[in-house]
Amino acid sequence: MGNEKIRVLVVGAGGVGTMACVALERSGKASVTAVLRSNYEKVQRDGFEIESIDHGRSTAWRPSSVVNAVPQADPANPFDYVVVTMKNIPEVNDIPSIISPAITPGHTAIVLLQNGLYIEPPVIKAFPSNAVLSGASYIGAHERNGHVVHDDHDRMDLGVYHNPTLDAAYERRKLEEFASVYRESGVVEATVVDDIVFYRWRKVVWNGTFNPMCAITQLDSADVRRFGGEHGLIRPGMAEIVAIAAADGYDLGEGIIDEMVDITPMELCFRPSMLVDVDKGNPMEVEVILGNALRVAREKGVQTPVLDNTYRFLKLTQARLLTTRGIITVPREVPLGDFI
Repeated sequence: MGNEKIRVLVVGAGGVGTMACVALERSGKASVTAVLRSNYEKVQRDGFEIESIDHGRSTAWRPSSVVNAVPQADPANPFDYVVVTMKNIPEVNDIPSIISPAITPGHTAIVLLQNGLYIEPPVIKAFPSNAVLSGASYIGAHERNGHVVHDDHDRMDLGVYHNPTLDAAYERRKLEEFASVYRESGVVEATVVDDIVFYRWRKVVWNGTFNPMCAITQLDSADVRRFGGEHGLIRPGMAEIVAIAAADGYDLGEGIIDEMVDITPMELCFRPSMLVDVDKGNPMEVEVILGNALRVAREKGVQTPVLDNTYRFLKLTQARLLTTRGIITVPREVPLGDFI
């Protein structure tokens, strides 16, 4: 890589994306352009205010460049990496279409730091000559109008999602380079792994149960457990995800359910991302987290009664959020009084 900085575009500078910008910039080996949407004017004027467990407190912080739309790739100075941290909600956004202007075929590596399972194939289909890296991130960070609270360490498992048309050694070099730069600041973890799908399945054990159950009931993680959800819904749902993963060729280990339940202790009263979305009236990542897992279950013939009903209720909650936002419309109903 030499002394030349890599050029990185980060698409989606919420909490996770902003902290990715910070880690990359503080490496001293990356020049970061951040794509902002609702917080663009605030950050352009005042910068980010950041309270970080890893990086400390910063005021008026900005990456190298802040823009309000995905920029067109410059043939003379292309982006080396496009990091996607925006929420993956197919009902609302099409990730390949959004990032397409910034991608230089055969050069730009695409890094998906997003929730979900098997989110990579649509990106590979859209960009067949570009390496696709995939990260299971465990950071806790929330952003509101330029103020970021980062309260759980920035850790991720990062791997290649192999594109059969590309040289595996080339993909691995891109992986090693990005991971090396990301952890250069010395306070974050980016662990290179050989099979990222295994780690995405592990994460879905938690995300595919606690997230939906909390969103549907509007209870935090502790109250879902406290009021009977742990043994009636959470653990049985996790067992179904473990079974789907096994049918998909991934043995997650005997202790995985206890591990994933215990990862969120009762005293934490954690509000998962789907519940936060409901609080804000925002659509949720229903399909990539739970829908994709259930599609694998159907393909492999795995029975999932708990998750099937969870998905049905979650889809109803999602419909309400999409309707309120005007993303989908429903026919105006005739008032009941007209029939009386």
